[in-house]
Amino acid sequence: MTLAATVIIPTFDHGPTLRYSVHSALAQTVKDIEVFVIGDGVPEITREIVKPFIKEDPRVRFFDHPKDVRQGEVYRHAALAEARGEIVCYLSDDDLWLPHHIETMQELLKNADFAHALPLRVDPDGSIGSWNVDLAIPGFRQFHLAGNNTIPLSCGAHTMAMYRRLPHGWRTTPRNIWTDLYMWQQFFSQPDCRLASGTQPTVLHFPSPDRKGWTLDQRVTELDHWVKKIVDSKWYQNFPAQVLDSIVRDRAQISFQSISMQEYIGHLQRVGQEKTNEIEQLRQQLHEVMNLNDQLIKGREQLDLQLHQLRQQNPKLQQQTEKLRGTLQSAQRAKENLETEYAALKNELNAIHRTATWRLRNRFSRVPMAGTLLRWVANVLAGRAAR
Repeated sequence: MTLAATVIIPTFDHGPTLRYSVHSALAQTVKDIEVFVIGDGVPEITREIVKPFIKEDPRVRFFDHPKDVRQGEVYRHAALAEARGEIVCYLSDDDLWLPHHIETMQELLKNADFAHALPLRVDPDGSIGSWNVDLAIPGFRQFHLAGNNTIPLSCGAHTMAMYRRLPHGWRTTPRNIWTDLYMWQQFFSQPDCRLASGTQPTVLHFPSPDRKGWTLDQRVTELDHWVKKIVDSKWYQNFPAQVLDSIVRDRAQISFQSISMQEYIGHLQRVGQEKTNEIEQLRQQLHEVMNLNDQLIKGREQLDLQLHQLRQQNPKLQQQTEKLRGTLQSAQRAKENLETEYAALKNELNAIHRTATWRLRNRFSRVPMAGTLLRWVANVLAGRAAR
């Protein structure tokens, strides 16, 4: 028999918080449902908590499995093989649904294959926050396919028909990616999968990363506080207005941050323009340096050519040098010979100067009329000789 919805509640070690999430699933305005609690290596306390639900409400089934590699994704796939719901809704074991959640998902999935409720989060201080997402905008599909997630597990829902058309379904998720996002991406990657975003607050999500260091008692106390609010009809009626007020204030803060960001972007753009101008100046300087480098290269090429030409002329220069060296050596030898002859003549002259005749000549040359007397003697001697 086909049911309106199958509810999947995975659980590991939260134990007591499970009691509140199961209650919120069974308190839906849509009663024609089945609730699958899927254990992934749960402690004994979780089994004790589930037993009364199974006993008191036949819509609850418990799938008890040993601990899986990640969060028991393969166990969810196996459970869905037995599911009878037309749609599938997911609920974390530490989150809460408002009573009209499944009803809202039914309405969204009439014209869609995957849908999600307004993604609200309850901050540790009790304030309400939300994530911005509208799957009707194509960019959000790509945003999630790129590895971003704004749809908590408790907000997601899909038709069973679409799930059966997927290539894999729930499977072990690689590290460093959220298990729910890994599943959502399968839907988003199918071009024929119609997507829808809800705008009604039907889910209270209590992110565990924001509550690191909290004890289970603290988590239970928090959920108990919110359950009491949900069952209060006056609070329940006013809650959408409270959410709207919170969202409007968040958007105002975001708008202010956006203005500040725009101013900051303008500053960055001005700085960027200055840096661009500096880069342009450096580019011009680099261009000049490159031109100078080209000139140096050309100059070096010319020098290399001249050096090559000189090297080619070197043999002739060497021949001329050898010839000049020979001439120089001959001249040196001639000089040495002249110096030797000069020394010999000088020695002979010195020897003449030392003779008695030379000394007598020097004395005679100092006598008055010596020259005339010598000429007269010479003539007399010459006359005698003639006779």
